Amino acid sequence: MTFVQAPKLLLALVLILTVVPKILSKVGNDFRPPEAETRTIAFLSHNGFEAHGEQRRFGRLVYASSGECRLRVLEVDASGASRDSVRLMAAPADRIIFVFDGKVYSDQPMVLTFLWSSWTSFQNRIGLPASPKVILGIAASQACSLEELPWREIA
Repeated sequence: MTFVQAPKLLLALVLILTVVPKILSKVGNDFRPPEAETRTIAFLSHNGFEAHGEQRRFGRLVYASSGECRLRVLEVDASGASRDSVRLMAAPADRIIFVFDGKVYSDQPMVLTFLWSSWTSFQNRIGLPASPKVILGIAASQACSLEELPWREIA
């Protein structure tokens, strides 16, 4: 590589690093499963909760209760843009978790969810069937044993 080619390579690298994330951020949001709320309510009902959905200004919210356990469940964006909505809907004593691919996380695994969403969107754009995974943000009362629920069933 000569000294003359170095600026061209640097410019190409800068363009790639600035354009690709912008394209991928727009790709990831178009393929949310419309049945995510229905699946969440069915999952919670199957596991002994009384659950129902409600429209809020930040999206559809699922309320669920079983005994002393109270849940507020929100489907969050893969980029992490809506994860703070989970914190806003939680009571001060609530515990917040995120569920992705059947696993429980204390914070949204944004790199993992964004990459998976981008990959799924890319597959759909080139004609390959690929279903996105639901990312749930959950605010739960202290009486809830969230780790005991079979989250793999909703993945």
